[in-house]
Amino acid sequence: MSRIAKRTVAIIAAAAATGLVLAGCSTDTSEGGEDGDTVLTMSGWADDGIAEALIAQFEEDNPGVTIDYTGLPWPNILTQINTELVSGTASDIVVVFPGNGNPITAQTLAKGDYLADLSDSPWVSNYNDANQAVMGADGKILMGANAFTIIPAIYNTQALEAVGATPPATWSEVLDLCKTATDNGKVAYALAGVAGGNYHLTPYALTATLLYGPNPDFVADQYAGDATFSDSEWNAALDQYTELIDAGCFTADATGTALDIAQGQVAKGDALGIITVSPQISTIQDMAPDGTTFETAAFPSTDDPADTFLPVGLGAGYGVNAKSENIDLAKKFVDFYLSEAGLKIAVDNGSIYPSGPVEGYTPPEALAGVSDQVQSDKTVSFPDQTWPNAVVNDAYTTGLQTFIGGSTTAATLLQQMDAAWNG
Repeated sequence: MSRIAKRTVAIIAAAAATGLVLAGCSTDTSEGGEDGDTVLTMSGWADDGIAEALIAQFEEDNPGVTIDYTGLPWPNILTQINTELVSGTASDIVVVFPGNGNPITAQTLAKGDYLADLSDSPWVSNYNDANQAVMGADGKILMGANAFTIIPAIYNTQALEAVGATPPATWSEVLDLCKTATDNGKVAYALAGVAGGNYHLTPYALTATLLYGPNPDFVADQYAGDATFSDSEWNAALDQYTELIDAGCFTADATGTALDIAQGQVAKGDALGIITVSPQISTIQDMAPDGTTFETAAFPSTDDPADTFLPVGLGAGYGVNAKSENIDLAKKFVDFYLSEAGLKIAVDNGSIYPSGPVEGYTPPEALAGVSDQVQSDKTVSFPDQTWPNAVVNDAYTTGLQTFIGGSTTAATLLQQMDAAWNG
């Protein structure tokens, strides 16, 4: 059994037995590995085949280096890495999320100077300004991620063709699609309103065009105390969400619908589409009858297609422990992870949309409708990656469930989000 497999099994067993991962990782690598090798320690995701493939190649390319990998399950990964960074016992290389809002985001960890500055790394130029804004703090890049996650509208091509429709490019066309769907005994968009569903993503798509795209300074104004959710285009986005609900655009009884049910609706053509994150395309495809194909488009919120911004977020990636005793070697691994060779390994092992160029890479056909825009200036980060704490996200997701159920107003929801921001 490889070193990575041994450590992953051990951590999973410990988590199962105790409900909490307790094992620590020392930054002291001076003792070396099995044959006196230099040992880098790395804390990542349990059962991560991409990490395993990257480590194997890095060790092959760097004789005398061994990476001792600890695979951590969700959500224990959040508390364990944070605790170890604070106590000075963290791995050399650690999982880091972009933005803010959980214990191991770049901006949370920046407050304690726990991460090394990666601003001079060759891969930084692969990211646009919106991405770089959530990859660190105070002008420093503190992490990088090897894949983008997109929030498009995903459509069942055969279901669209059956009702004589195409993906809408304007808000009026969205409402027309909703009517066409209901006239044919279907719904335009599958919606899962229970915890873990996709219900929170439609406002992200709407505010991309209504707020964050045209007003890139909005978040900075919030931090300066000069802007609030309540006094912003979030109101317009929630008004449009209500309009979609009232027009019958979504799954009936969405507040009682789980994500797998909603995915199944679009897979089978009972719904024409779904607004959700791009990695779910493969899940939906697996549910669909043979021969079913899917396509994507940015979800509009005005009647001018040129206005439409696309939410594109970075997933979790890696950063380097500022207290690592092998900091240069740890940075070398992160550089490899985000190099074209590293990105190709990730793509070959299941990554859907690399964050940098990979020769010969072609986006999945289902993403053809948004692939050009992903690399353009018409993108924004996910709103929650810019929020100052996890309480804002809790207020949003909990309040939005009651909002789509009709028992909370937009004004109340936004007031709760403002209170969480200031709390």
